[in-house]
Parts: sequence; structure tokens; C-alpha cells
Amino acid sequence: MHACLLIPEILAHIFSDIYHPCGIDYQYDYSRHRQKASRRSLAALSRVCHSFKDIALDVLWTELDNLEPLFTCLPHDLWIRTPERKLVRTSHFVLIAAFIISYQCQVIQRTITNADWAIFERYAPRVRVLGNRQSDLFGGIDAEFVFAIMGCCSQSLLVPKLRVLCCRSYPRDLHLCMRYLLSPDLIHLCLLSEEDNLGTNIMTSVLSGLSRHSPRLEVVEVSILDFHSENVSSQAIPLALCELTHLQKATFVLPSEGDSSWLSHLVGLQELCIDFAGLSPPIRSQFRTSYLDKLSIGLLNMDLRARSVAEWVVPCRQLELRCSEVKSAAVIARCLRMLDDHLLCDVLECFMLYMFTLFENEAIDTAFTLHTFVPLMRFSGLKEVDIETCCMSLLDDDALGSIVKSWPCLERLYLGCKNFWSTPPKITFRGLATLLSTCPNLKGLGLVFDATKLIPPTEIGDVC
Repeated sequence: MHACLLIPEILAHIFSDIYHPCGIDYQYDYSRHRQKASRRSLAALSRVCHSFKDIALDVLWTELDNLEPLFTCLPHDLWIRTPERKLVRTSHFVLIAAFIISYQCQVIQRTITNADWAIFERYAPRVRVLGNRQSDLFGGIDAEFVFAIMGCCSQSLLVPKLRVLCCRSYPRDLHLCMRYLLSPDLIHLCLLSEEDNLGTNIMTSVLSGLSRHSPRLEVVEVSILDFHSENVSSQAIPLALCELTHLQKATFVLPSEGDSSWLSHLVGLQELCIDFAGLSPPIRSQFRTSYLDKLSIGLLNMDLRARSVAEWVVPCRQLELRCSEVKSAAVIARCLRMLDDHLLCDVLECFMLYMFTLFENEAIDTAFTLHTFVPLMRFSGLKEVDIETCCMSLLDDDALGSIVKSWPCLERLYLGCKNFWSTPPKITFRGLATLLSTCPNLKGLGLVFDATKLIPPTEIGDVC
């Protein structure tokens, strides 16, 4: 028996599809233009019928790029937009001269009333997703304006039902406001600032109480490097993260010289993404966990960084290695052997290696051979191997056959198909035929081979 939807639920589906059309992939600029048109449509629907109002407003306010729309809903005699497009509270006139351009900056003219706060409170609880990876979280709002609104919050929350918070750019003078954004319903927190301005004592103090403010957090993205300085306690953030009992997915930027043993205390983690930053020699530290669904590691220098994780014991179903500096294929093979029984374990089903190659001579130096694949060939349970960014021009048909015969469960294989290589491939139709006959479960294939070479027909007339 099919479940029946109530009329409000049907309307919610319709209005959501107006805002997020299903199955349509737009370019960014056109998508932004269409989103503005969708918002205007929803605003009109909220006014056309009383029964539409709350449902349309819920969809309209679900996602915000920044907090500015909430503040612009307040009466216009409370704030003014200066020529530099920054929201401030209106008050006395101040003239600031810079070169030949004059800016007007006006601050409070009257106090915020209960009626003003009631307007803010009408829309703020509807917001579920706040921020993106491009814009300032506060838009053009003046800090004094924000603090004045914070003074009206009875529950110490600006957005009480927020579930996703992304802080890519966050002004230092508003760090104290972070406490007012940490909703108890928050499940996803992203703190990856491009400006390296999060590491202050105020922000550290606020985030040290994450488990109290937002105990349901499931996804966290944070740069530990931002909080790794002489003026800030470097252990406060890791300790706070270890207290999150519902954490399932984490992305961290770690200092190369820091101790990563605290990762062992993350309970219930399923996916972990780590990027090591800095050029200092790495410190070896132990990180042990029972099992991860996916582990992704960014290695600036593969040989150097592989040594820093050589004492980790992290069995995982999917392993992704991202590196930008590799001297030779022999180094890759040595690093893979170094990770055997540490990150490369018997439960491995998916292996992904992404390398940045700028020059062709570097590509040939790091071109894979049969010897490079040997550390991976013992994992007979592999279902996916993705090494599409590496040159495979030195592999021949026999080498490819030996490799794929060790992976009978293979479902997806991508080798060297991301770039064009000036060195022609040695793999021919014979290697392709061996691959297809050896891996009956194959669903996805990306392979560079020479289609101009055919072996003589067999006795039954086949080419391969």
C-alpha cells in the first residue's frame, strides 16, 4: 500500500522543486540567476494564498549563502547600506576619505525594539543551511549591527534550527558570534577558512564546547592548522572533536609536525579525509582504529608523508591517496609497500591514487610498471582501482594480464585515462581482451591502448 501525502506535504514537494529543479544541471552563473527567479516565485506564492504562506516561506528560507537577508528584512529606518555595500545600523554621520573616493558609514539611530526582533525571529527559525564555500558568512553586515541583534536573543541562538553551517570566510571581530550559530540541531560544520583567521583564543574557547552546543554533529570539516600556534591551545579543538559521539565523517587539515595520535579517540567514525600542511619534517605518531569505510590522505610529498603515516593501523574499505610530488615509480612502489598492513589491509575494496603531473618527463619518470602494481596485487577483493592520472605507457599486454588476474572481483578499472601522453601505450587489443575475459563483473573501464595493432587471426577466425 502506498503512503498518502497530506496537502501541505504535496505543496512542500512542489515548492521545493521550484527552488531545486530535479534532474537539471546548470552552469554556475545561470544557476544563480535561476535561483533568484525561483526565490521571487516563492515569495509571490507566499503572498497569493494564506495556505501557501508558511510552506513557501519555509522553502524560501531553508538555505542562505550568508546572514544578510535576515538583517535586510528588518525595518529600513534601522539600517542603511553604505556606498561600499556594507550593512550598518544608522546613527551619526561619519565621513571617511580614502584617495578620491568618500564612504559614508552611519551607525545606530535608535535601539532595536521587540517589534524588530519579532520580525527577525519570524524568519530565522526557518533557516536550515547557512553559508557556502565562496562568500563571507556575514555578507556585508557591520559587527555592531550583529552584536545588537545578539543582545535580543533569549536562547543565545541567532538561527535556532540550523543543521548545516559552512564558514569559509569569517571576520575576526565576529568570532564571538560563533556561539550564537552552534545550534543543538547542527549536524554539519565546515570551518575551512581560506584566510587563516580562525585561530584566535575566542574562537578556540567557543569551539571547545562543541559537544555541549551541538552534540548531534555528524560531519565536521576543520583546519587544525589554524589553531596550531603559540598563542592558542593546540589541543583544545582535538579534545572537543573527540567528545562528539555521533561523528561519522571528518575532514581535517593537520600540521605536518603535529601529533595525530588523538585521531584514535574519534568514536564511530566512518569516513576520514586528511591533508597535511607545511614543509616541516613529519612526526611519526600512532593512529589505530578498528575500521573505516573510507580514508583519504593528501600527501604533498609522497615519500616524506608516507613515512609519517607508516605507523598508522587503519583498515579501510576505500583508500584514496592524493599527492603532488613524486620522484619516480620506484618511490610509489616503496611507499605502497610501506603502507602494507597499515592502510592497505585485507578489507580493501577500492584503491584510488591521484597525482598532479605538470611535465611529460615527470610523467614518464612516474609511469607505472608491473613492479609498481605488485604491492596491490595481493588484494584479491579489490572491486575498484582508480589510477587515471598516472601514465601507463610502460605497461604491456602481459603485465596488464598479470595484474587483472589478481583482481577477479574487479568492477571498475581506470588506468592512465585522465591525460594525453606523448609516449604511445604498449597495451593492445590482446591486453584488452584478456582484461574483459578475466573480469566478468566489470562495469566501468578507462584504459589507454593501441588500437592500430592486431595480432593474426586464430584458427577459429578471431582477431584476439
